[in-house]
Amino acid sequence: MKSLLMLFLLLGASVWAADAPAFGLWTVDNVKQAARELVARLSPQGIASQKLADMGNYNFALALRRQSGSVEVHLKMADIFVIESGEADLVTGGTVVNPTNASPTEIRGTAIEGGVAHHVAAGDVLTIPAGMPHQVKVAPGKEVLYMAIKVVQP
Repeated sequence: MKSLLMLFLLLGASVWAADAPAFGLWTVDNVKQAARELVARLSPQGIASQKLADMGNYNFALALRRQSGSVEVHLKMADIFVIESGEADLVTGGTVVNPTNASPTEIRGTAIEGGVAHHVAAGDVLTIPAGMPHQVKVAPGKEVLYMAIKVVQP
């Protein structure tokens, strides 16, 4: 799991420079420190995240959830999740209940009808293509920490 995470970090970790992206490295210790800082920033909805890099056509962040999130549909971005610790259920597909436009390229909802639940835990890597409804569900008393990599899809 650590080697897979390091691969993602070495290939994708960067920061914006004046005109061109620059190489960046987030070590295991950097990620652990960021995770500790997320605990202090948990929202009333039980989530905290920190963007680690934004490269224009892709970005990645570390996210901590202690409660279930709303349904999301990213119309132009695919998600890649690397589960760092904890566990959750990820519901994908189906139909969004009570959809609203959070932005021109993002739909949110309250639930998914007809989706498929996938139990995910530390070490799992998953991909969610653009346009696919998805929802992270966290059981009471549980949490999940994951790297969320967002990639623009044509």
